[in-house]
Amino acid sequence: MKTKTSNHEAVPRKKKKMTLAEFAGREMPLLTGAVSFCSNLPMSLYADTTVVKSPEVNFRGLVLSQNRLIGEEYLLNFHRCEAEIGLLVGTNNYTVPTVVAALAHRDLEEDESDLIPLPRFENVREQIGPLIRSRRSIRSYSGKPVPVQDLSTLLFHAGGISGHTDVKLAPEPTVFCEDARIDLRAAASGGALYPVDLYVLAMNVTGLPGGAYRYVPKHHALKPVGPGGPLTEVNRMAQFHEIEIGRAGFMVCYVYKYFENARKYGEAAMGFAFIEVGAIAAHIHLVCTALGFGSCDVGNFSKRRFERMLDIDGISSHVIHLTVVGKLE
Repeated sequence: MKTKTSNHEAVPRKKKKMTLAEFAGREMPLLTGAVSFCSNLPMSLYADTTVVKSPEVNFRGLVLSQNRLIGEEYLLNFHRCEAEIGLLVGTNNYTVPTVVAALAHRDLEEDESDLIPLPRFENVREQIGPLIRSRRSIRSYSGKPVPVQDLSTLLFHAGGISGHTDVKLAPEPTVFCEDARIDLRAAASGGALYPVDLYVLAMNVTGLPGGAYRYVPKHHALKPVGPGGPLTEVNRMAQFHEIEIGRAGFMVCYVYKYFENARKYGEAAMGFAFIEVGAIAAHIHLVCTALGFGSCDVGNFSKRRFERMLDIDGISSHVIHLTVVGKLE
């Protein structure tokens, strides 16, 4: 057996002699436990009736139980084959001129009242290679406020409008403006539909009152949402564990608007949304690394309590991810 050193050069592992009794007493329990964990043979007959349906209990009972994992059900029904024309029909519908025109004017539904303009973002000039290699999940923060200028830079590179594509309709109708175009954002999105909105829970940001805000890319601005006021209960709305949420500057909430891409991609829509959230989160972590901030993702949170705070319904719009950002010590 060989191990790898830090410079990826394989070196032989040293052999160690031991008696059979030493092996049975010290090594065998660990080896047996590892083999048992990796085996799918041990099953739970009580996956449907146990009070606490842990992931392990559900996993062990997959063969005999009706209580299957939701993620597994999703993957089993995620059919993609040449004979399935539903997705093809849904995709082709989005090439119809009326649909293209509607997409190019989606910003007309935006309520522009109460917008808080953000300062112009700053360019991030760090080399991408060192940023990727040095990115780490940071859970300890200094408690110092984050400048609103840096929040602006982070939001723009996460989900800001970075370009446009012109829309040409032939014959050109008079009901649509001549310069119709579709905005393109920094992170990739299936069909450029951008079903993921970014919300900011500002706890300690210089120049921005504490509260909940939605990021409006069209105007590079924030719109207050929810009841307003300081966020005094955020630390009880998620299992932050060792994350020092009380010393962080703000949190980014990723809100998926289901119908924005489901009418085109059907069952595949949710998968595309999760991919998009991953792309946005990667941008946030890299920009935080470049600016000298710490950031960490949070997976275990009270979905409904966050949705009430952000004033979203939890039916057509869902909070599916969180990222904590704070100044380093």
